Amino acid sequence: MAGPGALASVILSFQTSGLIITLISIIIVIGITFVIYYLTDPIYRILGRRGSLIITRVFAILVAAIAVQYIVNGLEKILER
Repeated sequence: MAGPGALASVILSFQTSGLIITLISIIIVIGITFVIYYLTDPIYRILGRRGSLIITRVFAILVAAIAVQYIVNGLEKILER
C-alpha cells in the first residue's frame, strides 16, 4: 500500500500543509482503506466483474493524471532557474 506514489504524496503534503494536516490525511486514508477492504465482497457483488474493471481503469487514469501533474510541476521548477 505504501508505494513510491504514496510516499511522495506524504512528503509533499508535509512540506506544503504541515504535520497535523498530513497525519489527519493519513488517518482518513487508512480508515477509508479499511472500510473498502472490509466491504470488498458486497462491493464486488454490486459492481460485478465488468464494473470492477471499469472502476480499476478510471482510477488508473486518475493516478496517471496525478503523475503527469508531478512531472509538469517538476519541470516548471527546473525551468524557473
